Amino acid sequence: MRYLDYTWDLEPEGIILDEELNLERLGWEDGDIFRFVNVNGKYGLRKIDPIEKFARGFSNVTENQQGKLQ
Repeated sequence: MRYLDYTWDLEPEGIILDEELNLERLGWEDGDIFRFVNVNGKYGLRKIDPIEKFARGFSNVTENQQGKLQ
């Protein structure tokens, strides 16, 4: 699926998605964790399974007071 006409804020600390992007349609929820991967020379983000997230002891990603991603 391709998304056109969306604004993405890309920073070394992370990516801020366009507020019009329907995350429910993608099945994404607050607290989901993604892994940066290389698949056949193409880079992307792959969602970590909730069981792996629990097993590895990952906590939810939150914003600090300056609005930057931690």
